[in-house]
Amino acid sequence: MQLSESSEHASQRRICDASVYSTCVQEAMRYDRLSSADYALVMTLLDVVLQGYSEERWKTEQQRLLKGLTEQSPDKSVPHADATNRYEQVVRRLQDLALWPW
Repeated sequence: MQLSESSEHASQRRICDASVYSTCVQEAMRYDRLSSADYALVMTLLDVVLQGYSEERWKTEQQRLLKGLTEQSPDKSVPHADATNRYEQVVRRLQDLALWPW
């Protein structure tokens, strides 16, 4: 019984975390701080928060997407243009918006 309650509590906590994350995403979009190019990546992060996955598992599941970002030069027209690649730039921007879950 206790294990079941603990699992249910963890599940409820992840749902709450995902709701908070989703609210932050909506807020960033409302004030045009989240680019549409980053939206698909952010949605994978929302799923990670909901599932309670680690950063390592997310990276494994998103290998193709992340590889493409690491091979791109940073976008010089958005913050953190000094990043070594587009992936690092996106991570920094999401951290600035409190949308990086780790």
